[in-house]
Amino acid sequence: MTFCDKEKQLIDGGVTCIDNRFIINYLPDAPDVRSAVYLLGLTLSQSSGSDNSVDTLAGKLGITPGDVISAFQYWEELGLVTIVGDNPPKVIYLADRDDGTALKKIKPGKYNKFSKAIQSVIEGRMITVNEYNEYYNFLESTTFEPDALVAVAKYCAELKGGDINYRYILTVARNLLSRGQTTLAVVAEALDSQQKYDDDLKIVFKSLGISRKFDHTDRQMYEKWTRELGFTADVINQVAKNCKGGGMPKLDGMLTEYYKKGALSVKEMQAYDEQKTRLYDLARAVNKTIGVYYQSLDPVVDEYIVDWVRKGYDEQTILAVGKYCFRSGIRTLSGLAGVIDKLYRNGVTTVAALEQYLAQIAEEDDKIKQVLARAGLDRRVTNSDRKLYKNWTDNWNMPEEVIAFVAQRAAGTANPIAYVNRVLGSYNRDGVTTLEQAKKQAEAYGKQTAATTAETKKNIGGVAIEEQTYTDEELRSLFTALDDTEE
Repeated sequence: MTFCDKEKQLIDGGVTCIDNRFIINYLPDAPDVRSAVYLLGLTLSQSSGSDNSVDTLAGKLGITPGDVISAFQYWEELGLVTIVGDNPPKVIYLADRDDGTALKKIKPGKYNKFSKAIQSVIEGRMITVNEYNEYYNFLESTTFEPDALVAVAKYCAELKGGDINYRYILTVARNLLSRGQTTLAVVAEALDSQQKYDDDLKIVFKSLGISRKFDHTDRQMYEKWTRELGFTADVINQVAKNCKGGGMPKLDGMLTEYYKKGALSVKEMQAYDEQKTRLYDLARAVNKTIGVYYQSLDPVVDEYIVDWVRKGYDEQTILAVGKYCFRSGIRTLSGLAGVIDKLYRNGVTTVAALEQYLAQIAEEDDKIKQVLARAGLDRRVTNSDRKLYKNWTDNWNMPEEVIAFVAQRAAGTANPIAYVNRVLGSYNRDGVTTLEQAKKQAEAYGKQTAATTAETKKNIGGVAIEEQTYTDEELRSLFTALDDTEE
């Protein structure tokens, strides 16, 4: 997947198109590195090759991938990009939505107090008429209090400096608005509560190897980790030490994953990591066994491996089933999953049980082959044969010698198996359950033939459980038989 992409409006073949509004409204206030990241990323967004990656961008600029993500978060706050996903992240460039709206008519003097207050906060530059217009439009179109917006501006200036961009201020304000925080008291409390994490964030940044100043987004992340997810400062810092170079987005992704898996302590995280390693190793082995390749093992583990392990299958059993599936022509994960589901419904969850189960099916197929041979048929066993045989033995309780007797009489008929099924059905209705009764029934209807019924060799029970050797054709038959042995 490409790292950078853009909206259709920005696509222009052969050149990198830079909106004049970006140059005029954004570039003067942006730090050099973040401007470089934006422009180089915009160029890469036109490529679908392997060079379109966070590592390529970081390497060309001599910064870390974490610094790249941090730069794009800056542009995301200003509404020029959006970051989709986190493993891997994808940056989509957006067209500037600033339509240059003219100054809205507002009652004279309505925002005099606000204007003076916010200018006193933004000491690094003079606020322009257009910027005031943006503030006024925001206040007019929402329930956000003017004093609360001044508090937001002060908070942002303390984070970013006295020349803070007004778009950043409004982004923070809209974030608070989305949570219903619009009054001065509530906004001040929300902003103050986030500042209490500053000392902890300094430690986390050191563990991550980040040298920049933290911002509002970083504080929000830390608040989420502690208040929503329930992680302690020590646990967060320990995880941070294990994801240097990935920055805050990678740390957020790791903590979110641990939370979803119920691992909230360092000990639980270590146990989860060890299990995760085993699951991914098993996923690679399964893919190799059935001859498939996945660039990312995440869907293999999440959709298949975890489910099989929860059902009680160990690595040896899963790989044994995979080996048999490969030899029988089942060479997809979905096909393997289907076989395992059928085995599970039949109570087969170990290698020993699998070998016994396959041996049992093979033995039944041998009996069916004898029936086919007596009926004059030279072909392999089909699912239809298995269903009929199962009905004869399990539902009608026909002994093997009776089935063999009828099969012998069916030889030479137009459809021998249909003949056997029809005759055994009549036996079932008439209560015929022994070979002697079957012979008398045949004589009574005048259907006795010159051929004599050979004594069938019984081989019932006492089958030793040991690994069997099967041909590929036999394996195909055995696995198709699974459908016929489910309860």
